[in-house]
Amino acid sequence: MTRFTKVVFLFVLALGLIAVFGVSAQADNVLRVGMNAPVVLDPALHSNDPETALNRAIYDYLVEVLPDATIGGNLASDWTISDDSLTYTFTLVQGVTFHDGSELTSADVVYTFNRLKEVESPALSLLGEFEVSAPDAYTVVFTLPQINADFLYGVAARQALIIKDGEDAPNVLGEGDAAFENFNGTGPFVLTQFDPGARAVLSANANYWNGAPALSGLEFIYIDDAVAQVDALLSGEVDFIFKVPIAQTDRIDTADGVSVIQVATSQHPVIRLRTDEGFAGSNPLVLQAFKYATDREALNDILLQGRGTVGNNDPIAPVFEFFFDDTVENQTYDPARACELLTEAGLGTYEGTLYAPNAFEYADLAAVLQQQWAAACINVNIEVVEEGLYYDFSNPNNYFEVELGITGWGDRPSPQILLRQAYVAAGIETGYNESRFSDPEVEALVEEASRTTDNEARRALYAQISQIFLERGPIIIPYFAPLFGGLRDNVQGLTMAPFPGLTDFRTVSISG
Repeated sequence: MTRFTKVVFLFVLALGLIAVFGVSAQADNVLRVGMNAPVVLDPALHSNDPETALNRAIYDYLVEVLPDATIGGNLASDWTISDDSLTYTFTLVQGVTFHDGSELTSADVVYTFNRLKEVESPALSLLGEFEVSAPDAYTVVFTLPQINADFLYGVAARQALIIKDGEDAPNVLGEGDAAFENFNGTGPFVLTQFDPGARAVLSANANYWNGAPALSGLEFIYIDDAVAQVDALLSGEVDFIFKVPIAQTDRIDTADGVSVIQVATSQHPVIRLRTDEGFAGSNPLVLQAFKYATDREALNDILLQGRGTVGNNDPIAPVFEFFFDDTVENQTYDPARACELLTEAGLGTYEGTLYAPNAFEYADLAAVLQQQWAAACINVNIEVVEEGLYYDFSNPNNYFEVELGITGWGDRPSPQILLRQAYVAAGIETGYNESRFSDPEVEALVEEASRTTDNEARRALYAQISQIFLERGPIIIPYFAPLFGGLRDNVQGLTMAPFPGLTDFRTVSISG
């Protein structure tokens, strides 16, 4: 049994013991948020927005990524970086307590980051190698063997939520009165009820170190269909939803009492083939064929009403203006050329199944791709999978295992994060490099960029990476999409994060 399977197994087993059924009426000043159901709850292992949202409410970060992609303090009041960029020293806020009343100290932070190593958390792709120590109760020191220019983003990684020293079963549900004792964070909300697949109820932490939240509570209502989420917003069942498909935005725009939120992001779907031995994508000619078979401009027009941005077939999004190379001449839609390349590759035609999650417009994206590709000697069946299941490693047809799939990549504050997570060999071990792409030249360039603090020099490295992706990259990025959400007009103080699971509810309130 893998660590991922074990986590999900324990989660499902516990759910069967403590499920609480029934729908309650809305309480005053409780924000109701509609979203897909979470699957992997461990703070160190979760990945998608619903899982992040739940953990973000219960726990705090040492430092956090703000909506404008800068780093802000959280449990760390300040920090310093040594002149050689190899030592990071953080000073903790004093007087912080966990939900069980125990005080936060540097020992909790050291334990948290060492546990990330122990469970092989995805956060390691950002953190890289490090040692962490606690010279006193309120000081934490990270020592790096080499420069990591994005180390602070690793410290703020979604999975780097601070747990209590010695907690070996975080977010594993218990029984009876102890049902939620393992959900013991320092965060602004306390978990009080969990109904699997239906809802999570949280109350405001009156003893929160940064001041009690303006809300009296949160209710996460789990609705796995995007259209049904919009229905729930319009009917008044929920107050906020995120990841709204663009086809549904008009329904919100024309309704009374609700508004559409739009945020520019580096969010994008990745269409990818596996490139490891035995799969069609191991042949560069096949990868080229898929690029010529895909009309990205038409996909943007059809699926996003032209509101997305067509960039390059690499993860360096146009929103990263300084680093984006607009001189790359991408493959244009040419079905005949795609057929020629598949013949050269010895296939003639490609036959397979295209998998997609039921999130955003990805099911429709799969359908349009099926039509475009049919003219380019690529014939696919479509398999749309519930989002939580699609990203669940216990599912044999999860996003990481299928040969041909669409993966939704949420916003990242730096292109280096995307490159280090998904396009180097280490990402295969962490479960993010779903294409199994491993190119020695890209590996060297990404590693050099990790040690490069000069932006001009890093820009030149990224330009080389873009050219390699043009020639032999394993992915197609049809567009970089804005993020859409829906919000009731009586909700104040909500700023939707580009990665919406990180939306901060601490200053949100409800009027009327």
